[in-house]
Amino acid sequence: MNRSVYPVLGTEINLPFYLTGIGTTDPEYHIIRSEGLTSHQIMFTTGGSGVLTANGKTYPQTNGVCTFIPPAVPHEYYPEKGDWQTSWVVFRGDALPQIMQKMGFSGIVSVKSANINDLSRIFSAMFALAGEYSKAEKCSELLYAYILEARRLLFDNADIANDHVAKAAGFMEHEYGRDISLSEIACAAGLSEQHFCRVFRKVTGMTPMEFLTRKRIAEAKALLDDTDMPISDISSAVGFSGRSYFTSVFRKYEGFSPSDYRRLK
Repeated sequence: MNRSVYPVLGTEINLPFYLTGIGTTDPEYHIIRSEGLTSHQIMFTTGGSGVLTANGKTYPQTNGVCTFIPPAVPHEYYPEKGDWQTSWVVFRGDALPQIMQKMGFSGIVSVKSANINDLSRIFSAMFALAGEYSKAEKCSELLYAYILEARRLLFDNADIANDHVAKAAGFMEHEYGRDISLSEIACAAGLSEQHFCRVFRKVTGMTPMEFLTRKRIAEAKALLDDTDMPISDISSAVGFSGRSYFTSVFRKYEGFSPSDYRRLK
């Protein structure tokens, strides 16, 4: 059963953000938005499964997944197998782009949550008031709570974050010997680049590329300790583009050039 409410907009458009639509879709449709939405959207899956695609990337939508879609981002979503049930909220506000960006919502974010009960509770309260013109400001208040709860689910779930970081770290530990890009690492983690960088830094205290560099230096030190390989060969073996760059980075992290490190050891 599909239920939706699109409030009659009045003075609430002067608020930093306000509700423009809310609903549940069961079953969800095949939606193609070639120019994206004019509103921000937060949706979560309550049953079945679907697929969201945008910017050449795929975001699986299964039970408990919460997803944020910013305005003006072309995207498509559709049921994957059988029926797909979603609950969604769309909202706008003149100050909203800046507010959302400061809160971390700078692109599509989609993360499975362990518990969407609080999000569902706020959704239900907002849905109950959405059709009442006199309750517009209360809806905006609930909308703020809804955004904050979505933010917590999307960015602050430690178990999920650790899982994504572990996948990325494992990828770098196996592929450090070749030229790998940030986009490849983020893809291995299953996140967008911007979201991945935030999560990785929060968990490890460093950027993904710094982690990769430290891994390469650690492997270089092992080769300097245990082999007679020429330094230029070691540089290539651990993923650096040339000996001079390798020497510069090695000195930055160890305080010695590779040659001095080997000699002192």
